[in-house]
Amino acid sequence: MTTLNNMTNGALAAENSLGKMSHDIGERAGKIAANVSETASDYVQTGRHYVSENPAKGLAIAMAAGVVAGSLITLALSRRSDR
Repeated sequence: MTTLNNMTNGALAAENSLGKMSHDIGERAGKIAANVSETASDYVQTGRHYVSENPAKGLAIAMAAGVVAGSLITLALSRRSDR
């Protein structure tokens, strides 16, 4: 019976340990997600401020990004259809 009790106690300890580890990992993941969200929000706010201060440059950057994105998509699709 002692061996069975030891195995049961070991399994319960392992279960508790895994529960704590998963809880800690969840907390860390939540903190990382919050940090990423805050950083992204800061970038958006900075970008909006830049565009409001420099509308012509903002428009030029947006147009250039659109041309680059469109060219990459066109290139990717034309390579795919050549196969």
